[in-house]
Amino acid sequence: MTGQKKNLIKTWFVLVFVFGLGVVTGSLNGFRQPRGTSVGELPATRSTPPAMPSIRSGDAYFETLQRELELDANQASLMHAIIDDTRIQYKSVCADVRPRYDALREQARTRMRVLLTADQQSRFDSIVTREDCQCPEQKGK
Repeated sequence: MTGQKKNLIKTWFVLVFVFGLGVVTGSLNGFRQPRGTSVGELPATRSTPPAMPSIRSGDAYFETLQRELELDANQASLMHAIIDDTRIQYKSVCADVRPRYDALREQARTRMRVLLTADQQSRFDSIVTREDCQCPEQKGK
């Protein structure tokens, strides 16, 4: 083998070796580094704001707005009235749409159940019953 060929082989060997080290190091860092954090960022230092309650939550939503916005008494009173009025309107809209939503959901579930064994169908029914949408007027049913 000529000296030039030996140098070319050595160069390729070094490149492949360095690439391999990078792959191994990156893989190990992936196991060590929690998802959703930057390198060097500790999970505890990551600040994610708490989930904002929905306007459908009523008092929890109002209390969050009152606390975060530091509403004065007049603002708080008017804000509470708007939220209450909106919840009443939401119930009306939900009641109007509920039959269409239920029919669409049942059609999808029927199509999904066909794919399942009898045992899976039983478990599927249990799962989907837990995830049913609860419009405000349906709570407590």
